Amino acid sequence: MKRFPSRLLPFFAGFVVLLLSGCSVIQTITGTSPAQDTTSDTEIVIVTEDALSNSDAAAMATATPVTPAEERDDGAEDGSPSPTPLNEGISPTTGRPLPQGAVYRPVLVAIDNAAQARPQTALMLADIVYEFPLDRTDHVTRYLALFSDELPTRVGPVRSSRSYLAETAEEWGGLYVSLGDPEIAAENYPLLKDSSVRFHVENTGDAAQYFYQDKTITAIKEHTSFFQLLPYVEDNYHFTVAYSDQRFAFEHGVTYEKGKEVLSVGIPFTSSDSERVLFTYDKAKNVLVRSDKNSKKVLGESKSLTPTDDALGYANELITVQNLIVQYVHTTVFDSNFRNIMVTGKGDCMYFINGRAVFGSWSRPQLSDPTTYTLYDGTIVRLEPGNTWIMMMPSTRQIKTLYVG
Repeated sequence: MKRFPSRLLPFFAGFVVLLLSGCSVIQTITGTSPAQDTTSDTEIVIVTEDALSNSDAAAMATATPVTPAEERDDGAEDGSPSPTPLNEGISPTTGRPLPQGAVYRPVLVAIDNAAQARPQTALMLADIVYEFPLDRTDHVTRYLALFSDELPTRVGPVRSSRSYLAETAEEWGGLYVSLGDPEIAAENYPLLKDSSVRFHVENTGDAAQYFYQDKTITAIKEHTSFFQLLPYVEDNYHFTVAYSDQRFAFEHGVTYEKGKEVLSVGIPFTSSDSERVLFTYDKAKNVLVRSDKNSKKVLGESKSLTPTDDALGYANELITVQNLIVQYVHTTVFDSNFRNIMVTGKGDCMYFINGRAVFGSWSRPQLSDPTTYTLYDGTIVRLEPGNTWIMMMPSTRQIKTLYVG
């Protein structure tokens, strides 16, 4: 199995000081007091066809619902499904080149974004991250992170699903990971068992062994559930997924003549604060740097803990974004707690690519269709190879864009 090289690591001297002081690494880099140890397996792995062919060919017993036999791809001689090869070794989710034999098997995870959950683990390894406004009672958002190019050993904190998260995961056809349906949902709230998500797991049954509690960041239980993503994939991900090349395209050094140069993008979501979430363009690095406001409305750069295979176990990274898509969606009231977010239909989009803003639109006729992202002239948008964050923005709100000049 092929492994990614380690990320940039802290100085060796600092590591020695940590060992002598008795402090945990996570305690030191996050400024929190220790509570319990994290898992020790810290490798990041690219899933390849060779590695997958050695997996147990048993049915995916821990995922529900189980796909009927007539829908499974049992093309291999040993009865296990044939992996989906990548065209010319290029990732359909990031546009990056991948090693020979790499396959497409997406995993989507519902990830906490409450202030107590930060910094989250493995966000910077995600190919695509959606951000949704959550419930009507507060201004918290929730992430839906898609992993395919790189599979971290662990990810989290994992939280409960919502109907619109599941409906978004459905278009990718992969594995959907959450803590299941919200506990306080009304009787008629759309449940996972009634959705068309092909495979989903939660912390019950056989899949429960892949979830664990980590109180390093916070001791508040609802923010401490993590998922051992790579071990689960190696043990249970035995189905194929077809990918679509109709969502967007990738092009190195893509430029838009009609695009306006951008300094920053403020995202209010459901708040009256136009810069509750802020993406600031770093021209030297050609990325957008994300910042969040905490409960005291203080803006600070967002970070993520990236699992590494060295003795430290984590790299504390800034959250940087190559491509930012603001997707305007229609929202309605479901009940006193929850909202509906329409992820089908069509609407406007703004794209922030290589320091420029361009306008376009999105379309997804049915839940079984992929979302397509097009420019003002109707052509599929071209993104710079790298990660993409998609802000699911209520159409009643306006973002705050600061332009050059």
